[in-house]
Amino acid sequence: MPDDLSARLIVMDTGPLITLAAADSLDYLLYPGVPVYIPDAVLYEATRDAAALGAAEILDWAQQNSDAVRTISTETFFNYVESREALPSRRERDLGERAAIEAIHDGIQLAAEERAILITEDDRVLRRVLVTNAELTAKMIPITTRDFLEAMQEAQRINSVEEVYRRAEDAGRLASRRAALGDQHEQARAAVDKLLRRSRQGRDNGQ
Repeated sequence: MPDDLSARLIVMDTGPLITLAAADSLDYLLYPGVPVYIPDAVLYEATRDAAALGAAEILDWAQQNSDAVRTISTETFFNYVESREALPSRRERDLGERAAIEAIHDGIQLAAEERAILITEDDRVLRRVLVTNAELTAKMIPITTRDFLEAMQEAQRINSVEEVYRRAEDAGRLASRRAALGDQHEQARAAVDKLLRRSRQGRDNGQ
């Protein structure tokens, strides 16, 4: 991969947030040292029920790290909020997923040298979107929560992937352990590796 390529980190569904919150590991998303982007409806779905597993932790984490955790505004969520003013009890199916798809198409503006690493609990939904758009496929790399954690472990940023899943399960979260990065093309794997290698170098340099 050319040295001038850079990457953005984007959480595309609630799954990674809930899993990491349950494991008390949300800060792992900050370890690469780049902003973390979350579609507005995804953050809303993860936090709207204050009693839900991880909801309070996710909201607190996003607020305390507002300089690094950035929301992607979508028309999907804007329209939902407006509709709730007329019908407060309204719930909309697949709200987060539709906002994430909109974010991919319209909300993420990448420079020529940028790639987007899309973290999701299950990459198959994103793949159905990306496979129909060659331009998106070339610039966006879907990975799973497990892929992210394994890459962090290989970069020596965390001690154990399995420990994260154990803590999540102890808290009541049975998370998907699906991996997808191994099926990606070499340039995609290199983009993920470069992002995490950069974070390790920053730590080694005391940053």
